[in-house]
Amino acid sequence: MAMAVVVPSNMAMIDYDSIILQFFSPQYTRHPIFPDMLSATIVALLISVGMSFAFAMLRKKTTDIDRTNRIMKETNEWRKAYTDAVKKGDKEKVEELKKKQAYINKMALEVQQQQMRPMFIYMIPSFLIWIFVFPAIFGQVVNISPIYLPFITCSDDDVAKHSQIDDQGNPKGPCVVPGEVYLWGWFLLTSFAFSGIIAKVTKTGMATGI
Repeated sequence: MAMAVVVPSNMAMIDYDSIILQFFSPQYTRHPIFPDMLSATIVALLISVGMSFAFAMLRKKTTDIDRTNRIMKETNEWRKAYTDAVKKGDKEKVEELKKKQAYINKMALEVQQQQMRPMFIYMIPSFLIWIFVFPAIFGQVVNISPIYLPFITCSDDDVAKHSQIDDQGNPKGPCVVPGEVYLWGWFLLTSFAFSGIIAKVTKTGMATGI
């Protein structure tokens, strides 16, 4: 006689998607190690520059910078010549350049692979730091910007929404005044600001165009 197995309702209703999302969502502390914005801003800036420098050195170790730049220069010159020939209607030149297209595509693929290699190596530890370390030592906002930057700084609507109180008596979000800069936004801004200097110092600058 077959026996029916009864699964308790509380086990049947487990929302695994919610558990996974909660595990990989940053849990920002309400009592950061650097409670004032000045110290948080400076420390976050130093960490951001340090991480950018580490990525530049990783790129230098895993990428043939000189070869990559030569390929990108050659590829850009070919594309410019091909575009000009098409615009001018120079069919003979177009056909001549097409003979080199397979080689150019192969070189472009090699460059993309070279660029992705350090990114994949850097991505995992960086992701873990952002999920488990930064939220534990910083608040969710670390600076105040004099101008509003969409998605990077707190807006009036964010302040109104975040100032509401949750069931534990805490504000629902980090924004207290308009213009506060989110932690990830500050890292993004400082990374862009210092990327050129770091590339020059470490000699890891790359041509653009692929």
